[in-house]
Amino acid sequence: MTLVGQHGFSWPRNKRNLQQIKKILRGKKGVYVLSHGGMPMYVGKGKIASRVRGHAKKGSSKSKYWDHFSWFVIHGGFENELEVVLLRTLPFFVRSLNRQTGSLGEKRIKAGDDKPELIPLPRLGHKKKRKKK
Repeated sequence: MTLVGQHGFSWPRNKRNLQQIKKILRGKKGVYVLSHGGMPMYVGKGKIASRVRGHAKKGSSKSKYWDHFSWFVIHGGFENELEVVLLRTLPFFVRSLNRQTGSLGEKRIKAGDDKPELIPLPRLGHKKKRKKK
């Protein structure tokens, strides 16, 4: 069995998609990410369909901040740990609507040296194609 079962990446927020997850998931639990464009704004866990639909309602504090959502049905009851991993990995300004970061327990091991080596980044983007002679 895999950790992630059914899932959907970057679904546009609209009436049809919000109705579709209600039909597909029917109370299934997992993790979801609310995004604005490609920027994650909120990470949550619980009954995916009801939580996402609740955040879409006009009175919700998060309703104005997202236009896409991704969702993941999690097997084995690991929703809490996966949510914490996502929250701890994303910079605070990316997950700006989350108030908590969660805890993974006491087995945290800190790095021996906290100073990274400075590595120059390569030039990003596509390389120009050279014309054949």
